[in-house]
Amino acid sequence: MPKWFRRKEKDIDIADAIKSGPYIPPPSRENEVQTVDVPPEFEPLFSKAEENVAKFFDNIEWDPTKGTIHIGGHRYLLISAESFQNIPFALSQDLKIPVERVNTLYYRLAKFVGQSDARRFIYAIGLTDPIAKLSAGPVHFAFTGNARVSFLPSNPEPNENYLLRYDHPQSFEADVYIRKNGATSKTPICLWNCGYSAGWCSVSFGLELDSQEIKCRAMNHKHCRFVMAPPNKLEERIKETIEEGF
Repeated sequence: MPKWFRRKEKDIDIADAIKSGPYIPPPSRENEVQTVDVPPEFEPLFSKAEENVAKFFDNIEWDPTKGTIHIGGHRYLLISAESFQNIPFALSQDLKIPVERVNTLYYRLAKFVGQSDARRFIYAIGLTDPIAKLSAGPVHFAFTGNARVSFLPSNPEPNENYLLRYDHPQSFEADVYIRKNGATSKTPICLWNCGYSAGWCSVSFGLELDSQEIKCRAMNHKHCRFVMAPPNKLEERIKETIEEGF
């Protein structure tokens, strides 16, 4: 299977790359990051994260005769985004549970998965610095097909002042919803994106964090936009973010 990585053009078999999917040109400068949108000063850090994650995903063993997919030595599953995104509504209808309660459970599930993935990946790569752990998360998120992450002005300190603002262009939840219903939702719907990122960052900083979507493409907004902070500070940080025009 062809490998994806930020390689020099001379190292890329163009014909092979075209067969495996859309051709991604090599970076125009040494530390340019292809899977995450970050300020230039953070590019070296995220460039290293991209290198680590790419090497992890290059180690793939896909064997349909055994019904297995292993990436980096770990068992993975391919699940339809459309089926996955429909879980909260289906559970609410089937179990006669208010959708708000199901959404909370779904968020908690996503947060648990994000925490579990972070612990496993951070251990596998041997990361120790909190920012390095954080930087691996959005790249991993992109490689697993959840969404691209675009960072906005933030303050990810490992204390109660922690603030992370970010967009998820190509959120799978928004894409699926819009394809089925158009941009007609009355509320933000990217609950998995919220929970997973909060879980990963909580592990990275050893700090309890939650995330909330404040704009959503499913609501006909331009962005799927999120704010992350300690639970007791989240509403305050959301208010500040809106007042600052984000």
